[in-house]
Amino acid sequence: METAEGKEKITKKFFKDASPKKVILGVLILSLVLGVLTGYIIANKNLGVNALTGSPKTAQQDNRTFKDFAEGVIKARPAPVYPSEYVEGTHLLQRDGQPPVALTSSVVDLSLYEGKKVRVFGETQKALEAGWLMDVGKVEEIK
Repeated sequence: METAEGKEKITKKFFKDASPKKVILGVLILSLVLGVLTGYIIANKNLGVNALTGSPKTAQQDNRTFKDFAEGVIKARPAPVYPSEYVEGTHLLQRDGQPPVALTSSVVDLSLYEGKKVRVFGETQKALEAGWLMDVGKVEEIK
């Protein structure tokens, strides 16, 4: 390809008459098709998130998230004296010779373990008044 001056042009057009709108539309359609195809393949091969990462199927089996633990007897938290009194946790874990741990959980029904000696696994939360506030994810009964 030579120019009017007799020198060959270094760059060449990739698309001769492609408008930017056509290129963007083509890329959009291609990415949409490839995304749907990838989702279909993963769904049919049972390669969901749990299969790829090896993560536990339930919160009760998760030992990586719930790193903190404590042992003691679970007791229901006494009702506050005044209705406007602020309390943390729904239950208390009474420990021998140590301050109690305020417990809360959206995964485990702590009322099933009231009065039992247990080991609770969870994640320490920021407490405003309690010495230790734990969001419980796993409970093991101690015999």
